[in-house]
Amino acid sequence: MRVTAVIAEYNPFHNGHKYHIEETKKLSEDSFVMAIMSGNFVQRGEPAVMEKRERARAALMNGVDLVAELPVPWATASAERFARGAVYTAVQAGIVDNLSFGCECGDIETMRQIARVLNDKVYGREIKQYYDDKMCSYPEARAAVIKSVLGTDCTDIMSKPNNILAIEYLRALISFKSDIKPIGIERTGAVHDSISAANGITSAMNIRNMIKSGRNYTSFIPKNSIEIINNAHEANRFPALYSKLETAVLSDLRRKCPSDFKEVPDVAEGIEYRICEAVKSSVSLQEIFDKVKTKRYTHARIRRIILSSFLGITSEDVSSLPPYIRILGLNDNGRLMLKEMKSNFFVPIIMKYSDVKYLDGEAKKIFALESAATDLFNLSLPKNRVCGTDMTDEIVYIPNINKI
Repeated sequence: MRVTAVIAEYNPFHNGHKYHIEETKKLSEDSFVMAIMSGNFVQRGEPAVMEKRERARAALMNGVDLVAELPVPWATASAERFARGAVYTAVQAGIVDNLSFGCECGDIETMRQIARVLNDKVYGREIKQYYDDKMCSYPEARAAVIKSVLGTDCTDIMSKPNNILAIEYLRALISFKSDIKPIGIERTGAVHDSISAANGITSAMNIRNMIKSGRNYTSFIPKNSIEIINNAHEANRFPALYSKLETAVLSDLRRKCPSDFKEVPDVAEGIEYRICEAVKSSVSLQEIFDKVKTKRYTHARIRRIILSSFLGITSEDVSSLPPYIRILGLNDNGRLMLKEMKSNFFVPIIMKYSDVKYLDGEAKKIFALESAATDLFNLSLPKNRVCGTDMTDEIVYIPNINKI
């Protein structure tokens, strides 16, 4: 059995994702595909547009064999922590041969060079020194050091969003001393987060904007995924909107003081005071984001900080690595993969809520965070859902799809 892992959000699952899976199968000799997917909240610092099990269903209908969840502390983290959590999950599965990811640069070896430099403690200190001296953002400091070591071409590579994540995946593989083989698939069609479209492919952000504005997006999504979306829509479970949570988030923020924010990941240099001042004088989340933003703190980082605070995620929660593998969905091939994973037993595997009682204290805490996050996500849906659904919603099983 050969297995290739992909790390994804599928927010929502679209034609570009399907293309990536198809190319992955070609380049990995028709191996089984394991998707490590973010849950109900994503790295942009907001709810996913659709519940995680429905996104898992779409993935299973379009070439994925098994979907595992990236727990919320890592799914909503910076690129480095997001990548480390996801790659660690792939390593701990014990069955993964390849890791496939999209990128703007098809040169794996050059990206691996960059990854090695970023993993080097000497260069890490240089980046921090540059960051402190120039009072710039961390990405700017990192790019400056990479330019001095490897040249302008490598700096250009690091300016592309998919390349940034690809390099973080490579850094994690190196850090874990993993023999998983990286496979880079050059992005086709629209640029990441752009509003352009080509060959039936546009960015997930553009599709989400179309969904929110009521425009027709169906040509950019596989037909079987459209059916899943339509069913969710009829059940008042699509789309999930951050705007429905805004008052709750603002209420939570107004009850907090600087010491509360100091416990949140990525808070440093007194930004907690800036957040509190912005909260006092703002009536919307966007207003807070705009007021807190500085040259060193990007909008994305601020969104993640605010969301982590709302969800109760602390720096301690992301100081380690995912303590279990939770299965969201699988097909017949996935059952074979799961059987082999269980025989390796590197970390606990959660299939149903009753499995949680066998976890240790740290793992139970992460699972409780996940369940609480889902309870809040349920308020972002067109019709609110009750608490506890993360413990009662069943695993997605799709028989006889993509069987090898």
